[in-house]
Amino acid sequence: MTQTPTNPKSTQPETVQAETTVYVVEPRKRKKRRGSSKTSRRLEDIENRISKSLRRVSKAVDRGVRTYRDKRDKSERRRRDGALVDSYENAAVGISEAIADSSPVLTDIAKAVNTRRRRKEIRRLVRYLPVPR
Repeated sequence: MTQTPTNPKSTQPETVQAETTVYVVEPRKRKKRRGSSKTSRRLEDIENRISKSLRRVSKAVDRGVRTYRDKRDKSERRRRDGALVDSYENAAVGISEAIADSSPVLTDIAKAVNTRRRRKEIRRLVRYLPVPR
């Protein structure tokens, strides 16, 4: 099978090229992410600190209850009706441990609420307090 030239003067067969379209895909430019406002950043910080302090409280309560149950089981093994007889002491030890572990929560909350604005408000209030002479 031979090809016949379309151009009678040419002995070479004519090659037909198909049109090809080349698309150049450029990477998308990322939009500059807008940061959060000062107020929302401050609220995020407060929320973060308060959630940490709530976690601390829940861990402290868990530890206090665990201490109480350990003491109760020990009292129960030591003597008959030991869990009932020592219930006040065991509860007191568990509660005191829970309170001791959760005591820094007040400091955490104070740090979360302590802002420049609050300090300025306190200074303004203190200025108007009467000073004894």
